[in-house]
Amino acid sequence: MNRNNILYRKATICDVTFMSEILVDAAAASGVEILVCDLPDYPDTYQYVEAFPNGSDVGVIAETADGERVGAAWVRMLANDAHAVNQPLPELTMGVLPEYRRMGIGERLMEELYNAASVMNIPMISLGVHKDNLPAINLYKKQGWVEDGSFKEYIMMSREAK
Repeated sequence: MNRNNILYRKATICDVTFMSEILVDAAAASGVEILVCDLPDYPDTYQYVEAFPNGSDVGVIAETADGERVGAAWVRMLANDAHAVNQPLPELTMGVLPEYRRMGIGERLMEELYNAASVMNIPMISLGVHKDNLPAINLYKKQGWVEDGSFKEYIMMSREAK
């Protein structure tokens, strides 16, 4: 399997369970261990997937030709923007299943998401990445993200959607 065998499509409500799994995996990378079924008990985390898609939410799913979902990236304006450094911006969540990492899928997911966000007239997006998640930080910097500051143990970054 390589990057060329992966298809990319718009995320829908049918993808929320998979996106929740990606969210839980991203939380684990930040040292937060929760289960998908427990997300409603963690409103600061649950807001990343709750009632998706809504308003200006936009997301992209990476899947194999057989329809197996292997990665997701999405942005949404969060209700709790207390961690925003300069201004409230739609925040990115993304992840690729472990067995599909290091194949360029994350980079392509991001490219597809930037295009989708631009079509939705979302000019800027933000993210928070754990300071110890060096693979993610390197990917974001490679794609032109800039550091805006920090929030607890997270580096806050932003970039233009286009």
